Parts: sequence; structure tokens; C-alpha cells
Amino acid sequence: MALILVLWVLALLALLAMGFAGSARTELQIARNQYEAAQARAIADAGVSFGILGMLDPSAQTQWSADGREYPVDYGTGTLRVSVQDEAGKINLNLAAPELLAGLLRTLGVADAAAQQIVDGILQRRREAADTAGAARGAFRDVAELRLVPGMTRPLYQAMAPLVTVYTLGDRIDPLTAPAEVLRSLPGVFPQQVDAYLAARAQAGPQPTALPPLAGVDRFIARSAVQIVTIRAEGETTSGAVFVREAAVAMTGSPPYRFLSWRQGERP
Repeated sequence: MALILVLWVLALLALLAMGFAGSARTELQIARNQYEAAQARAIADAGVSFGILGMLDPSAQTQWSADGREYPVDYGTGTLRVSVQDEAGKINLNLAAPELLAGLLRTLGVADAAAQQIVDGILQRRREAADTAGAARGAFRDVAELRLVPGMTRPLYQAMAPLVTVYTLGDRIDPLTAPAEVLRSLPGVFPQQVDAYLAARAQAGPQPTALPPLAGVDRFIARSAVQIVTIRAEGETTSGAVFVREAAVAMTGSPPYRFLSWRQGERP
């Protein structure tokens, strides 16, 4: 009986040891994952600084372009992909013409009936804001509020959010920095014109001089100085951990820049 009791005690101790070892391995893996995530987040945060420095570069030859093109950067033990997008190249949710909003939805593949429902929802929100004290702040104070518009789906919001803004003060877009989808949304524009314009713009520097014309869209476009940009930095560690940081930055005033938003982005 004593021998059997000893064997049962040894078996129990072995089970406890196995359970403790498994728990320790789990906690170690969690700690390793948290370390990798923190490292990826730190790399992505550094990417925002790279984007700001690229925009503040006084040399026209090396200054970064604010048209959304991606800049790869080696940083420490990881890698960075940084892009800077001028907010003036996006469609303003509070001010843009309904035709421009409808054009964007069609460019994103939304059927006419669904597109009209969403445009009507945006316009209704504007009218409601105009009737309240919030008119001065705009119907949309954040792009995320677009998710509240009737007919909006999560996939459509994810596709539309990078192309719209609430930061600009005009109803036109800057063609020098507008994303391709925004240019293709201009009412009356021909696809061949947009393709030629994008090809020429890609070959030019941050301050291009001669580009092919975009005929028939003058009331929807206007050149402007870069004032507010969204910097998107995707940091990746050597082990494959990824973090995306998105920051809206005002590039004018004193000090030379200030943050308007700071959030975690999503991978496409």
C-alpha cells in the first residue's frame, strides 16, 4: 500500500510539473509576442518621423512627394514602408459636390442605387448639421463617422476611408497629390487622361512643372500648397510581426508641424 501511495504521489507531481511547464511555455510565448508587437509598433512610430523629415526636406530633389507613393526604409532590425498623402488630394466629406461623391462610389464598384443611398445619407447629415450649432464644425468631424451613413458596409468603408477627408477647407481636390481612385472619380474625366496624367506625375518630383491636362474638370480641381498630410507607416520585424501607424499631421504653423490624429491603421 505504501509503494502504491508513493507511485500515485509521484504521478501527481509529474502531472503538476507538466502543467506548470505548459503554462510557462504559454506565458513565454505571450511575452515573446508582446515584445515583437511592441518592436513593430516602435518601428512604425519611427516611420512617422521619417515621413515628417521627408516632407520638411528643403531640397526639392530629395523632398518626399505627398501623393501616396511608398518609400521603403531600413530601420534597426526591421523594415519600414512609409507613404505621405496630402489631405487636399482627397474628397472632403463635408464640402464635396454630390457628383464627386457619387463618382467615387462608382469608381469603387458600388451599384448606382446603393451609391445614391450613401450620397443621400451624407447630404442628409450635412443638412442636419446645418440646422444645429454643429454646422461650424462640419457634419463629419472624423472620417470614421462615415460608418454611420445608411448603406455603408465595412468593406466599402475600408476602401473609401483613405480617399476622403475632413481636414481641408475647400470642395475641390488637388490633382498633383490626389490618389488614382479620386482622379478617376472626377465627373466627365476620360480614363485615358487620368492614366497619362498619373504616368507623368509618377516620373516627376515633388514639385512637377508640366503635366498633361485634365480637360473638363476645372470646377472640381484646384492646385494648393501641402498643409495637412496623412502619414502611413508599416513597420515589420525580422520575425514577421507587423504594425501600422497612421497619423494626420499639419505641416504649417509654429512649431513646423503638429499632430491632428494618431491611430493604429489596418493592413489592406
